[in-house]
Amino acid sequence: MNTIDKKYLQLTREVTVAVGDADFTRKLKPSAIMGYCQDIAAEHAEIIGFGHKELLALNSTWVMIRMSFKILRSPKIGEVLTITTLPELPKTIDVNRGYYIYDATGELIISASSKWCVIDINTHKINRLAPVLGKFLELDYVPFEPFEDANPKIPTFTENERSSPTPFTVQVTDLDQNLHMNNARYGDIVLNACGMEMLKDNSISRVDFNFVSQLFVGDKYEVYKMQKDNQIFIEARKPDSDVVIFRAITEWQPNT
Repeated sequence: MNTIDKKYLQLTREVTVAVGDADFTRKLKPSAIMGYCQDIAAEHAEIIGFGHKELLALNSTWVMIRMSFKILRSPKIGEVLTITTLPELPKTIDVNRGYYIYDATGELIISASSKWCVIDINTHKINRLAPVLGKFLELDYVPFEPFEDANPKIPTFTENERSSPTPFTVQVTDLDQNLHMNNARYGDIVLNACGMEMLKDNSISRVDFNFVSQLFVGDKYEVYKMQKDNQIFIEARKPDSDVVIFRAITEWQPNT
């Protein structure tokens, strides 16, 4: 396994791939990858002093606004994986966090990155990060990212390019501790939109997300998709509205 200099802020944990983490083809689901990353990010934030409780005291909370990951190899059910996360140098209003997932032999099989900001709980306005992360020095943050083009801005597609919408309603089981839809749930929405036939003969090699608006219990939303070559573009919107909930791009490669 490639070791990362311990001088940087980081946390390493093990996770075992459960049956529920895989789809019907026994490949790891995007939502499971997102859940692994979300869990270790939350734990690390608590350990170094800017977790959920600390931000609540500032009337604030963390919100993930973008995420990208590359799947170099999908692990099997029962495999024990090692995941390391490191925050990068914060900008004024957002910060990237990298994730490196290794198998038991030390081979990197998944790399990921997420972009976070802090919002005011009442106004939902974005706050500056300096009051939250100001106690750390520039040298504490890792100076590299998992891959160069992570967390891109995803363009919309025109109405003529969209599929017919599929309607959904946010359920109680979709919620996280902030009472809005858990980011990992979007991974299942995307996989469902891609469909069984795509999954039977292909594997996901990369996923990019832009989280634009929050959803709360009872909210209705519609999911559209568009396919171009080996990419499927997915967008969720509020019904009869221009309000975008999220955008995603999935890249696929044929099964070998």
